[in-house]
Formats: sequence, C-alpha cells, structure tokens
Amino acid sequence: MEQLTDQKAIDYLTHLGQFGRLENGGVTRFVYDDAWIAAMNHVLRDARTRGMAASVDSYGNGFMTYQGKTADQVVAAGSHIDTVNQGGLYDGAYGVTAAVLAMSSLVAEFGQPKKTMTAVAFSEEEGSRFPTSFSGSKHYAGVTETAADLQDHQGMTFGQARQSAVSQLAKTWPVIEQPLPIEFLELHIEQGPILEEKGLSVGIVSAICEQKRFTVTVRGQTNHAGTTPQHLRRDALKAAAKLICDLDEAAGKIGEPLVFTVGELTVQPGSSNVIPGLVKFSVDVRHPDKQIVDQFEALLRKKASQTPKVTVQVDRWLDSRPAIMDARLKHQFEQLIAKRGLAYMTLPSGAGHDTQIMNLKVPTAMLFVPSRNGISHSPKEYTAPADLETGITILKAQLYQECY
Repeated sequence: MEQLTDQKAIDYLTHLGQFGRLENGGVTRFVYDDAWIAAMNHVLRDARTRGMAASVDSYGNGFMTYQGKTADQVVAAGSHIDTVNQGGLYDGAYGVTAAVLAMSSLVAEFGQPKKTMTAVAFSEEEGSRFPTSFSGSKHYAGVTETAADLQDHQGMTFGQARQSAVSQLAKTWPVIEQPLPIEFLELHIEQGPILEEKGLSVGIVSAICEQKRFTVTVRGQTNHAGTTPQHLRRDALKAAAKLICDLDEAAGKIGEPLVFTVGELTVQPGSSNVIPGLVKFSVDVRHPDKQIVDQFEALLRKKASQTPKVTVQVDRWLDSRPAIMDARLKHQFEQLIAKRGLAYMTLPSGAGHDTQIMNLKVPTAMLFVPSRNGISHSPKEYTAPADLETGITILKAQLYQECY
C-alpha cells in the first residue's frame, strides 16, 4: 500500500485554513458564516476533482462519496470544519483532510471499493456561535434537531443562519439527506500533551468523556457606583466571581481527571462607574465517569440557589454521555499499528468529538496524533507533518480492511 507524502496533508490544511484566516495565523470560522460557506464550497469542489460525488444535507453537512459495489453499505469517516474563536488549522479540519486523502488514495491505488466510502465534513461541533454543540452530527445521526430559535450574540437565529447558508450551497451542490453508515471513524489531533510527552506518534481512543455545558445567569441590581453603600449592593459580578471561585475549589477537591472551565463571561451594563446588574458565564465540566459529572452539576445548582442578594439561573445546554469505542474496530487499529512497528497507547478523550454522537447509533473508532505542547483551540495549534501522515496511513489501512 502506497504511503502518502507529508506535504499532501499540509497542503490541504493550509488551503482550508485560508477561509477565516486571521493575521496571527489562526482561524475563526463559525458555522454558517461567510468563511464557513466558502470553506464548505472549497472542500466539496476539491472532492469533485478527486472523482467523489459531493453533496450537502439540510444542515449543511458535506458528504464526499466513492460509490461501492455494495451500495447499501456505507463506511464513513470525517470531522467538522467549524472552529472556535481564534482557533488553529488542525482541530476538526485534520479529520476531514484525513478522510478525503485516505479515501482518494485508496481509489487511485485499488479502484472501486466493495463498500461505499463517504468522507464527512460536519457543519458544526464547537458550539462557538450558538448555544449548542454537535448540531451537524446530531442531525446526520438522527439524534435530535437543533432549535431554530437559538440566537447568536448578534441576535441571528440558528434557523435563519442555517437557511441562508444552505440555500447558498444549494446553488452548486445537491441537497440530499444521507443514510446512516454501518460504522464511523474519526482521526483527530489529541488536543492534549500525553502522546507528545510519551514520544508516541499515534494513540487509540478508548472512550470520550462525559461532558456538560451550562449558561449561568446572575441577576442583581444595577446602581450608581459612587452613591450605593456596600451593604445595600446587589452586585451581580461579585456574586458571579464568588460562585466561580467556589466551584473551582469544589472541582479541586473532587480531583483529576475532572476538569472545570469558565470560558465566557459577559457583564451588563459594562461601565466602570455602574454596579453590574446582570452577568452571564459559561461552565464546562468533564470526566470519564457520568456520576462524577452529575455530582458536580448538583453542586453547581445547590451553590447557585444559595448565593445571597442575587438570583441565579442555571441552564444546561449540552449533556453528552460517555462514548465507548467499538471493541472490534479498536482492536483492528491496534493490529494495524503494531504491524507497522509503531508504539502506541490507548487513552480516553477529554475533548468532545462528533464520534460521541455517531456512537449513539453506529459502531465507532477514533485515532489521535500528537499536539505540540498539548496546545489546541489556539493559533499555536500544531502537529508535525510526519505525525499527520502516520495517522492518515493508519486510517487508510483501516478503510482498506473495511471497504475492500
């Protein structure tokens, strides 16, 4: 089986990274924005030049397919093309890159597969624009539909943004709802330091952690900063800060591998001489054990209800169950890696991925390649070209066994 060159993956990622590119070398590409539409068009056009049938569904998920001799059996692989604010070139995009390059290389070398191979570019995974995550894979898997009335920070609804973006794509690409595959594979950068620390070029994911996300709204009373005595203040920001510190202390007592993050905080009215009357902040909590995450949610709600002088509302908008990878597919990855004389390890994923949604309906497996210094969700995100190529080579071998 022919090896892919390191440069092919870098070229693909670099071209895709032009859509939403920032001056600092990072990428901001939110679902359904102009950069996202341009990126999806680029991915589909590239697939068409490779002889793949290209289409989208009603959520704007991109599908790039080599028809197999057994048309009703589809093996899918891929990831998402949206990014966080000021993200990097690799998160999500590498999984799309790997699927397209591995499949096109197989067809060039061995011709038409027995089973249909489909590379998937999911519309959204990050939750960066709307208060929801995995909307693309949830639709494809038939898990749930995203509420049309969800709003971004500019007041645009999910339904409006989706309709506008998909209607633009539909000018060039057929809109076709796709059947579920018989299995789903995803290749991803680790987004953590473990593989690099151990000097390994590949890792096999055992499971994806339980993850919950919340929006916490603290309502106090806006008032004059100079005339309101301290003991009469209902300061929403001070109450929010105290609550965040209490939660962080509680997370430390529970201990690793639980992780707790507040990544967004907004203050209204946002003036230096006005006591804040309204604060919203995000909470992200993860652990491989669902019971631990449930315990932390109960603690969050208890502390919120006990916060004095203000009212606190806790809205959970993401609750993703732990996803255990398929034993057969995982074992097959192990054999393929060992056959090439590569050292590897098996590890859980602390980050969420589209695979955990697909896992609700079909067998899944996932590979990691190292992230330099464990950095991700940043313009400094980087994986060495040789490691990119190693991951794609293993994925290609897995697809060959499954589809040929």
